[in-house]
Amino acid sequence: MPQDEDNLLDDFLQKLEDDESIEDLSKYILETVFNKLLEREMDKHLQAEKYERSEERSGHRNGYRERKLYTRVGTLELRVPRDRDGNFSTDIFNKFQRSEKALILTLQEMYLDGVSTRKTKKITEKLCGTSFSKDQVSRLVGELDEQLEDWRERSLDEDPEGNDNNDDDSGKSFPYLIIDATYEKVRENGRIRDRAALMVAGIDTDGHRQFLGTYTKASESESSWSEVFAHLVKRGLDPTSVKYIVSDKHTGMRKAIAKFFPQALWQRCQTHYQRNAESKITGSDETKALHNHLRDVFNSPSKETAIARAEKLIEFYRDKYPKLADWLEETLNETLTVFELPQKHRRRLRTNNCIERFNGEIKRRTKVIRIFPNRDSFLRLVTALCMEQSEEWITGRRYVNGEDLREFIAGKDESKQSAGDDLNLKREVVLA
Repeated sequence: MPQDEDNLLDDFLQKLEDDESIEDLSKYILETVFNKLLEREMDKHLQAEKYERSEERSGHRNGYRERKLYTRVGTLELRVPRDRDGNFSTDIFNKFQRSEKALILTLQEMYLDGVSTRKTKKITEKLCGTSFSKDQVSRLVGELDEQLEDWRERSLDEDPEGNDNNDDDSGKSFPYLIIDATYEKVRENGRIRDRAALMVAGIDTDGHRQFLGTYTKASESESSWSEVFAHLVKRGLDPTSVKYIVSDKHTGMRKAIAKFFPQALWQRCQTHYQRNAESKITGSDETKALHNHLRDVFNSPSKETAIARAEKLIEFYRDKYPKLADWLEETLNETLTVFELPQKHRRRLRTNNCIERFNGEIKRRTKVIRIFPNRDSFLRLVTALCMEQSEEWITGRRYVNGEDLREFIAGKDESKQSAGDDLNLKREVVLA
């Protein structure tokens, strides 16, 4: 480990031994690390470290300017390096602060509107101080909302760098869509109401995923989801390119999907389905057994095997739980559409868990808010989080193999196993 990193860790350890509070220590560590990152950014910009003589050097330092970064551990006092030409800029504030700023601004709005709880007021004072006004918050809200609105309205025909990827007028291809919603409490007209954030993620032909859009609506009605899908098509989503959609079975959502993507295969999220099934049975042992039986169906090597196991499962519950058996017979096939996909894609595309996990990140931040002061603040925070997550997805590893996906679109997928699969596999759960 380099000597400067040793010294840095020794410094952090000394702070800990000096009985600094965890919050103070966290703030000190973040502040120190961010200032180090800023110095490294300047080194990279100038192609030289401090006082280094180099032919590659492209400029010189010119002091610092103080900047504040608001975070959940407090306000960080950062020293941003300046160069003589004034060309240096850092992405730290833009990348790190969107979701944090959205959270802080929500707390500030609550404080100024007089609707915050005592706990929220205490947190607001600690994170933001009380030296802010309605005009200041309004200005900051306007700046952030402009960035987020641009992202929500961006053309889907363009790649993340802004280059037009489309050669015709049909729109951008997203063969797989993952759809979900989450609810939060919002204050409207003096009343507290549950409001939905509707989210759509798409996987392009290269196998990368991104959030295509996020919206706040009164509910998950057919009209709400229709507005969402119409907006996506208007921004450049080619509806005929959508081959497969995974979501839960919300009636309004399903009707809107059938209207806008009639040719697409629809998969009922297996995780949601299991929860629904297990709510129809009593007893922990019985619930666990049903869970294992359904997993056996879902983990089948082919659709033919899955159907055979499903039939066996339904008959197993026919006498003891006839209503459950009837429900399984009517609905279980909705969870088996995923077997139409390339085998390597099935595990990731059989649920909408990637958005479900993301919803957990939303809940982790909103638990301090509890009740949003208005719907705009709700949309602001969810959009900021979706935007940041989408950037990570686009620049990260592919979610599915692009070559397999393109073969599936072209009808050349050969990964499906034949109907002659052995139904007496060792993994077969014994229904007894």
